[in-house]
Amino acid sequence: MEFWPVLIFLYVVITIFAITMTYREQKKREDVTPMFALIGCILCTVWPLVVAAILLYSKLFTVPREYTSG
Repeated sequence: MEFWPVLIFLYVVITIFAITMTYREQKKREDVTPMFALIGCILCTVWPLVVAAILLYSKLFTVPREYTSG
């Protein structure tokens, strides 16, 4: 199996789960405005990409131990 379809599938599953949990939490509160609902959905869609970018950055730009003091 190829790498990108699996990665995209995992991203979609995580995003759907996050949006579902956010929607359920907003329904419990019953006082959520449409603007906050939209912001919640956008953040649920973006945060997996931010986590992936941070992990990739830390993997690519980690300084080897022999170059650090301590």
